[in-house]
Amino acid sequence: MKRVAFATLGCKLNQADTEAIRFAFERAGYESVPFSKDVAADVYVVNTCSVTGSTDHQCRQILRRAVAMKNANPGSVVVATGCYSQVNPGEIESMVSGIDIISGTLEKDRIPELVDEALKAGEGAPRRAVDDVFGQKKFRVMEIEGMAGRDRAFLRIQEGCDRRCSYCIVPIARGKERSAPMEAAVGMATRLAANGYEEIVLTGVHIGRYGRGSEENKTLADLLRALFDVSGIRRIRLGSIDPGEISPGFLAALKNGKDKICGHFHVSLQSGDDSILRMMRRSYTSDEYRRSVDLLREIFPEAAIGADVIVGFPGESDENHLRTKALLESTRPSHLHIFRYSPREGTPAAKLPGQVSDEIKKRRARDLSAIKKRLGEEFRLRHVGERAEILFESRRDPATGRLTGLTRNYIRVFADGADELKGRIAYGSLRSVFSDGMTADDIRIDC
Repeated sequence: MKRVAFATLGCKLNQADTEAIRFAFERAGYESVPFSKDVAADVYVVNTCSVTGSTDHQCRQILRRAVAMKNANPGSVVVATGCYSQVNPGEIESMVSGIDIISGTLEKDRIPELVDEALKAGEGAPRRAVDDVFGQKKFRVMEIEGMAGRDRAFLRIQEGCDRRCSYCIVPIARGKERSAPMEAAVGMATRLAANGYEEIVLTGVHIGRYGRGSEENKTLADLLRALFDVSGIRRIRLGSIDPGEISPGFLAALKNGKDKICGHFHVSLQSGDDSILRMMRRSYTSDEYRRSVDLLREIFPEAAIGADVIVGFPGESDENHLRTKALLESTRPSHLHIFRYSPREGTPAAKLPGQVSDEIKKRRARDLSAIKKRLGEEFRLRHVGERAEILFESRRDPATGRLTGLTRNYIRVFADGADELKGRIAYGSLRSVFSDGMTADDIRIDC
């Protein structure tokens, strides 16, 4: 049997895309194997990301690893796909030699077919399959049966973004907003539940705008209400949402589905300073952000709130940075994704005056990292002694050999227990706190 190996960089949407590609290969008769120099494969697929310049660099490093494994296994094929491939295929081709196929974000479901064509054609210049992403008007449903090595399944419900934030390359990589037909999304969730998945994570570029780019006139709230009725799905976790998308209808759906919705919300921030938010072309103010977080906590008082923050955006002063720190202190997120601003070719922000030095970006990132660490520990300390529902993963923690899993509100838990708990929802008492999680004991299947 032919073998295929995958490496995925970037967001949960990319991870969901990889699973769809994996399923397409399996239907074509391939076996999936680890992406490792110790395991030979016939095809090496690298699903790339291009959110920052450093991410592009990481993609090239992984692609060079794939080419090295190809060279050690003559006759194999290397595929570069995903956002970096869509945005800058020429750079990939010029900077990484030995790649056989460069596929954009629209061609992922055709990769097995492209591989067959490349194998018939033999060695030569990379075959490009990078279509005009803005010409795609409808959502492409990509079938999956599950998530290899994962106990939560990512359900891809939306694609593309019509918002043109001044710093963001994603619309260029993913195109216009398209939404999965509700019947297709619910059908996929039903199949995932039938395959044993009790938690699904809704993913997309902009899931709060679900329904746009579709003729159904549906909203994320409508989809959630439909998913509540899927038998076997016990937990629904949401991907990132914008403050303006936390509408009365959305909040009503959350309230009605509290028994299934996980109290974990990643609310996009980027900056706590209104002048920077305007230059970023974000659609909310710092006060609106704060109010959105408050509304979520009215329904889920112990919710984990996550945020993305960019430091060193062009024109950001020390005073602007202090306002971001103040907003974080007042909204108290439990986890943060901190990015140093990276100019992306083709975006308006790349041409703005007042570009901030790398030294200042690093200093501001360290400032926020200290806040991130402290607020995360304070969040976990509040839960010491509580009984929590935990979805244990099928793998044990490699460092300790203990079971590991996630609570509904996104606390990483480590516990002693039997293998029969792997991949199952159980209940435990949360105990000691450490840098990236908590321990738990008294683990039981029933509360």
